[in-house]
Amino acid sequence: MSFVTSVLSVLKRELLEVVNDRLYLSVLLLLPALMVLFFVVMFSSGTIVSLPVVVVDRDDSVMSRRVISMVDATRGVDVAFEANSIDEAEHLMLSGEVVAILYVDDGFERDIYHGVPTQVECYVSGASISAAGVVESDVQQAVRTFSVGVALSRLQALGVPYSQAMVDIMPVNFHTYTISNPYLNYGYYLAPIFMFMGIVIFTVLATIFAIGRELYYATASEWLSSASGSLPAAVVGKLLPIAVSMALFMQIIFLVLFIVMGMDCRGSYLMLTLGSIVFILAYQSVAVVIVALTANLRLALSLGGGYSVMAFTFSGITFPTESMYGIAQGFAHLFPLTYFCDLFIDQAMRGIEASKSLWAIIALLLFLVLIPIVWHRMKRVLSGDKYLKRD
Repeated sequence: MSFVTSVLSVLKRELLEVVNDRLYLSVLLLLPALMVLFFVVMFSSGTIVSLPVVVVDRDDSVMSRRVISMVDATRGVDVAFEANSIDEAEHLMLSGEVVAILYVDDGFERDIYHGVPTQVECYVSGASISAAGVVESDVQQAVRTFSVGVALSRLQALGVPYSQAMVDIMPVNFHTYTISNPYLNYGYYLAPIFMFMGIVIFTVLATIFAIGRELYYATASEWLSSASGSLPAAVVGKLLPIAVSMALFMQIIFLVLFIVMGMDCRGSYLMLTLGSIVFILAYQSVAVVIVALTANLRLALSLGGGYSVMAFTFSGITFPTESMYGIAQGFAHLFPLTYFCDLFIDQAMRGIEASKSLWAIIALLLFLVLIPIVWHRMKRVLSGDKYLKRD
């Protein structure tokens, strides 16, 4: 029997296993679909808006109400409460009803009219770094705009022309140009990363389950027999349905990102597709190694789940890899997700030349070398009697 015929024979057997096992079928089809839908709904707004803050306005003047109104008009901040004292405002923050306190002290308007420096205080909760950053940025922008307006009114009242007044107030302008994600849309960055993370988990666990169940149910000999004793054909035929399913879901994710969510694909879509396929194969290789080394379905699933989740921490998604300690930076290279995230950002968001992303493809291909390393161990696992017993 040829290699292709052996693979098809194993594939036919595996598809029957998928159809007859609801859990297996759910991991390959239902759960990935629900995962994609969940994150699309979660990041549908794209940006953080209307974060609730409480205001303590001790001055209660025209000027203080004006600056508070300007803060409330920003996209990210919503003046949801007004408190009579700082203690009352702190109670609202500690209860989680607001993320920040805006405090305007008595004499705010008087100091402005007398040319005395004054200030607007903002107390931000650091429990959520993202929310704190949005509030701080929007409040600073509103207060800065208010200050410029006050200074402009004073200079124009003295007869200074508008153009000259603006030069006196702001002799140096600072412009920021956001290139890769100009809308600062969380959906463009976090949604794909979370969905890729889901694909990682489903790929690893499905691969471990597909092979490990042969050991658990003592059916490894039947599996090999369907491949005419060819271990390479047995492995390829068994992993093929998982690889095809996850590759299709990667295409669905790209479709959702680039069409439904409106994200631009600035680089090579072909490179993204090729990278996604190699990305899946790399994680399948890791899963095969885990099964071969443990020869235990439960232990392999535990290790595979832990390895999958750790990629989110060490791949530089939530914290820049460059800012990690040296040993942590080296540890980040043990996860295929690290390389695929770099590939996705370079191609989808930065739009660099496809040839400059080949290094990521090569790095992912290196994970495929893991299977030949444990090949002899795999043969022992599948042929040894002690590995054919249940846990």
